[in-house]
Amino acid sequence: MSLSFKQRDLVNLEFALQREFLGTNREGGYLSTTLNFCNTSRYHGLLIVPIDNFLGRNHLLLSSLDETIVVNDKEFNFGIHEYPGTFFPKGHKYIIESELNKYYSITYQVAGVSLRKDIMMLHKQPQMLIRYTLLSGPETVRLRLKPFLAFRDIHQLCKENSVADTHYRRVPQGVAMKLYEGFPTLYMQLSEEQSYKHDPHWYKDLQYSKDRERGGDYQEDLLVPGEFELNLSLDKPLVFSASTTEEKASELVEEFQQAAQQRAPRDNFEHCLQYAANQFVIEKLNETRIKAGYPWHLSYGRNTFLSLPGIAIATGNTALFEQVIDSMIQYQKGGLFPRLISSHTAPEFNSDTSLWLFWTLQQYERWAKVPQAMLWKKYAHTLTQVLEAYREGRTFPQVAMQENKLIYNQRYHRPLTWMNGTIAGKPVLERSGYVVEVNALWYNAICYALDLAKAAKDEAFVAQWEGYPEQIAQSFLSVFWNDKVGYLADSEEGGQQDLSVRPNQLITCALDYSPLKESQKKQVLDLMKEKLLTERGLRTLAPDDKRYRGRCEGSMAEQEAAIYQGGTHTWLLGFYIESCLRLYGGDFVPKAEELLSKESEDIHHYGIGLISEFYDGNPPYSGHGCISQARNVAEIVRSVYLINHYKEENSPKR
Repeated sequence: MSLSFKQRDLVNLEFALQREFLGTNREGGYLSTTLNFCNTSRYHGLLIVPIDNFLGRNHLLLSSLDETIVVNDKEFNFGIHEYPGTFFPKGHKYIIESELNKYYSITYQVAGVSLRKDIMMLHKQPQMLIRYTLLSGPETVRLRLKPFLAFRDIHQLCKENSVADTHYRRVPQGVAMKLYEGFPTLYMQLSEEQSYKHDPHWYKDLQYSKDRERGGDYQEDLLVPGEFELNLSLDKPLVFSASTTEEKASELVEEFQQAAQQRAPRDNFEHCLQYAANQFVIEKLNETRIKAGYPWHLSYGRNTFLSLPGIAIATGNTALFEQVIDSMIQYQKGGLFPRLISSHTAPEFNSDTSLWLFWTLQQYERWAKVPQAMLWKKYAHTLTQVLEAYREGRTFPQVAMQENKLIYNQRYHRPLTWMNGTIAGKPVLERSGYVVEVNALWYNAICYALDLAKAAKDEAFVAQWEGYPEQIAQSFLSVFWNDKVGYLADSEEGGQQDLSVRPNQLITCALDYSPLKESQKKQVLDLMKEKLLTERGLRTLAPDDKRYRGRCEGSMAEQEAAIYQGGTHTWLLGFYIESCLRLYGGDFVPKAEELLSKESEDIHHYGIGLISEFYDGNPPYSGHGCISQARNVAEIVRSVYLINHYKEENSPKR
């Protein structure tokens, strides 16, 4: 498999601007843009880093870098930007090929000159490197580099202003600038001596088509401080560095080469998944977190627990489980884990986040073969606090156990489940009352905790909780199961079942402990296959529902509604595959492998080598949202593991 693109596609703006690549530094920073380096979103740029002075939020320092070569006194500009009614310059017409493997490479050809541009972000450093190599042409050509600076929060846009400090200072083989107080200094350095002409001025009204499609502001002004100029010699690489620390310019070429040698390849689907999984692991300040997605997502409690098993499997790192969970425990408040993992904000809670921890530990036990007694010894206090917080409702009274032993969600000003879309501050889906996956997770959590406690001979815990599972199972079936339609209600409030066909009931089938009979699981899975299963995952609503939106298009409100009123989510595919393997055994393996093969086709489209946040519910299932989503990558990885594990367990023994 090759993540490469030819000239006919790269010069086609409709094709190239719909595809994006990503590089990260494994500390939350990243670079991302389209195949031809035309930024189409406020989240695009060449150096985006978290800044402690601004609550650790990501900020864009270097938006883009335009290259111009001079051949026989003729200038050829390789840059491309969108302005009102036009693109300028139109450097994409010189592109002949590009490839994403250990890093992203693009080759330009014009006037007898071939030039390759390689770009990467260094791991564990706030630094981006671009390597230029003159492949053919005269012995030397003149190369000019024009940086476009933003110095802003990634969620905002920049406008011309008189506050920006346009002064610079010389550093070895480059310049340093800091436009505003509180920001780090940006060091722009080259591996060769060059001239720098300082001529600061604003480029106005750059447009971002993706932002325009979303319905928000989409025009920006960027500061161009000046221009570097130097000779580029045949077959002698030249490296440009953008960093928040001063670098040793003479070592930049070697630094790029060493970093490239250490990178894992992305030459097949499995390697792409592994590479993507590693990008979500953020190690910083003695913590290990899971970033929910690139470019704009942060670390969230639910997504961390959902993503951790697959990411640990992808990285082959069993220790990652305890590193992340131990980091998470620092944020446990009153027994519950917060929605957002941050030391800068007061904790907010959801209805299901803390219950996913039990599921995560089940995957840890299964994959790493950890003895149950050992798990209980380490996590008994944490797990007990979670269960007591739900039972007593002491920390978040909006979500608490009722007399029937089920968990009840009171109506709240924001969504409390994973279907958390909002329009004008109001939830797209209320999902209040008894919610199906919350109570399935509650049942699973208590059953699993009892198993761990029994293995560790914790008689006090067992005595306190052993009567709960039977009562919960009875109440669960009474509240959610509907014999007339043959499936589970999505929620129940005031005696009224919401029988919308959604994928949340699927989770009940996939958990180790379920109140459903096998025959009921089969009915649910048949429904999922008939109404919700697609090539990219499961829809959030059946197409025959009048609220169904098969495409993410229209106004911002219409697009937000589409995410949970028909949009397809890949992570649910892992729970579908697991449920079917449990129910149908080896007969389902070929179908599971076929489903995963469809996923491999997508990595050539939206985020290159990545799996998107969600997809349309209708063919061709176009990707939307962030270009790389942790839980989606993780569940595909875990699905591959489940299939391979099933084959190994059931292969003929010699």
